[in-house]
Amino acid sequence: MVSSELDNLILPSADTSQAESANGPRSVHRALRVLTHVVEHGPQTLSVLARNVALPASTVLRLLRALEEWGFVAKDDEGQYEMGARFANTRLASQPVLPPSLVDLSVPVLTELMQLTGESSYLSVPGPAQSYLYLREVQSDQPIRHVGLSGWAGRFVPMEGSAVGLALRGEVPAGEYSALQAVITKDATVIAAPVRDASGEIVGALSIVGPSFRLSGASEAECGRIVVEAAARLEAQLGDATRIA
Repeated sequence: MVSSELDNLILPSADTSQAESANGPRSVHRALRVLTHVVEHGPQTLSVLARNVALPASTVLRLLRALEEWGFVAKDDEGQYEMGARFANTRLASQPVLPPSLVDLSVPVLTELMQLTGESSYLSVPGPAQSYLYLREVQSDQPIRHVGLSGWAGRFVPMEGSAVGLALRGEVPAGEYSALQAVITKDATVIAAPVRDASGEIVGALSIVGPSFRLSGASEAECGRIVVEAAARLEAQLGDATRIA
């Protein structure tokens, strides 16, 4: 009986311990597991993240604090953990470096953009291999809204066939916007405008996403104007931040 119970115990073998030692400290592997899950699956609360990575919440909290200290994760307005600005810059090393103030300055602009249009708003930046990255989002509080892109901060999306891709690739003239059906779902429309730094380089794009029945005709034109004006405000703030620095 004792032998049977012992046989059922799962104990680390010598080979496993050696493998962990050869591959680096366990804490590093755990931190990278947490970071990878945030990057690949978007913003999450501590409890949800702990469950998803199969680690105690207390352990995940310690790891998150270290990652937050280094700027690899950050907390959004709802207290969820998302990809931090430093990680975004690191992952986008092959692209122009993002203005340090872009992420922070975008928050009030995105909030106002959502309030003026009533639709969810987003900040995206160029990514590798003709992709773009969602950095920030402010979800609409309307009862009928597009929820397909909820929790997309930290995700990469192909530029091809997207309104955001047109804006980021410089295919939208200054002072104008692009409007296309959402690539992910056909019942939503995306309206996007490029954001340029002081030198005129495109560093990001602001966009809104909402049900197509609300974003058509005169409504599309009005919301497009609002998105363009929001992008211009963010550009002006980036210019001010650059001059102060």
